[in-house]
Amino acid sequence: MDNNCHIPDLVQAFSNVENGGLNLEYKRLLINAPTDTPESQKIAFYAHLSKNIDNLGNHQPIVFDKIRLNLGNAYKSVDGEFVASVDGTYFFIWTISNSDHTYMQSELVVNGQVFGQIISDAADHTDWAVSTAFAIVSLQSDDRVWIRSGVVHSGHVSGTGYGTSSFAGFRL
Repeated sequence: MDNNCHIPDLVQAFSNVENGGLNLEYKRLLINAPTDTPESQKIAFYAHLSKNIDNLGNHQPIVFDKIRLNLGNAYKSVDGEFVASVDGTYFFIWTISNSDHTYMQSELVVNGQVFGQIISDAADHTDWAVSTAFAIVSLQSDDRVWIRSGVVHSGHVSGTGYGTSSFAGFRL
């Protein structure tokens, strides 16, 4: 073994005898490397709107009704809530689309507290506005996360047309 190697925990030298000669090979060892998550603990979802929503009031949930992926069944399209089934760190991302002369401030809410917000603003023009934000959140089992309207909005969120509003997340 090469005595100049200063990474003994990551590299292991071993010899391989080939045709009477000595050939040193190095392999990387991963100490305490994470293993694949068991299928029963994989948590990921993606949902979007299948139609436009009109007449939203302040702080009303935006229910993304079309579920495309729901590993772990943590997202509920009945009320638009994600409910953590296990403790962990989660990544969430949402997109809000607005059509001509509409706008929407939206909020990512964790257990009733605003954790992030964006505004999609096509209010003063004939055009589409699409905004996306993300958040990394530490959750406990049974914590709840959802998207809701803020207080600055025209009451409209687009689910069809040039932009589809969506909500997704997964456990890291």
